[in-house]
Amino acid sequence: MSSSKRGCVSKLKIITLFAFLIMGIVFSIIALMNLKLPDESFIIDRLSVDEQHRITEITHLKNSLGNEIWPGWGDHKTPILVYNEAYAFLIGIENPAPGWARVPYTKPEGEEWEQVSEIINYHRQPLPENGKTPQAFIVKIGDDFVASMTTKDWTRISLVKMIKEDLPGFLEPIMPYSLFINRFNSDWHIAGILHESFHAFQAHQSYERVKSAETITALHDSYPWEDIDFREAWLKERQLLAKALQTKQPEQTKEIVREWLSMRGERQNRLSSKLVNYETEREWLEGLAKYAELKSWKLASNQKLYSSLPEMEADEDFNHYQDAESHLKQELLQLQSDLQFSETMFYYSGWAQAELLDRLYPDWKSRAFEPGTYLDDLLAETCVPLSCPLL
Repeated sequence: MSSSKRGCVSKLKIITLFAFLIMGIVFSIIALMNLKLPDESFIIDRLSVDEQHRITEITHLKNSLGNEIWPGWGDHKTPILVYNEAYAFLIGIENPAPGWARVPYTKPEGEEWEQVSEIINYHRQPLPENGKTPQAFIVKIGDDFVASMTTKDWTRISLVKMIKEDLPGFLEPIMPYSLFINRFNSDWHIAGILHESFHAFQAHQSYERVKSAETITALHDSYPWEDIDFREAWLKERQLLAKALQTKQPEQTKEIVREWLSMRGERQNRLSSKLVNYETEREWLEGLAKYAELKSWKLASNQKLYSSLPEMEADEDFNHYQDAESHLKQELLQLQSDLQFSETMFYYSGWAQAELLDRLYPDWKSRAFEPGTYLDDLLAETCVPLSCPLL
């Protein structure tokens, strides 16, 4: 072997060894960081100071901006329930009835509530031994519809646990979990509870519609998730919605909406009326809550319009909603993603329709809770001339 070839081989060995050394250092750092991740809530039997401040901030934000986002939402008193691995915590009901029931089901779980007076007044109870928990949606306590969600700490811990369950054992120590969980900061958690708060408002306004839209998920397994052509049609449809959202001129927006309605009609002709209803019901329920969530975040980011509570300054994970623009861009990418082909896409297609209605039909919210009226129906009404395809 010539000296030049031996030199190349030696250099290659050095580069390879250096690459393995760097990888080893990186994996070691990740493994050390992962050892610091908690596997249980720092405080289990009561609300942390930060969690109490976040709850107060949620109520402040909704009271300040809620009516601008949706008429009547800001005035509606919405109790909040958050829970971790062992306890449920209830805020906003003075003398709560025992237990809680998942909406739209009515079987009660839990027991009497115990009052706790700290920074705020709240009630708590241990989760039942049968493993039943509240849900990230709505629960009913007495006559009240209550926004329900995991605490911020337990959300992040649960996500790591869920990721680990799907990983082969050798990857568990070196998976960079922080990349997945860091986006779930206080801003995100506040917006998430406001999402559930809007569901409680929907239930208060029209419980039968909420019940219908939630129980219709029984059709999930009948939906053609495995049909490649159907998936492709849905992708083009969502991409067209994104194009309409990014178009500034009203007439051009209407033209794109007309095209979208036609495309949607062609795709839905391949479905039974029950499955079409499955789509529109889920878009109404989850799309509107997604709209309220993102609108809250966006409006709260305007410091001329809104000021967060002074107590939030102590929360190191709170960014005063200043990530709103970048978050909206990410949500727009999710709307168009080919990977987004699950029940979650109805959140995004419903949200996009609501945003377009804001531009094209200023009074649309006065009709959105009418029985049998869906978001695509209202968009179809914005189309002129009469040749615009109706669904």
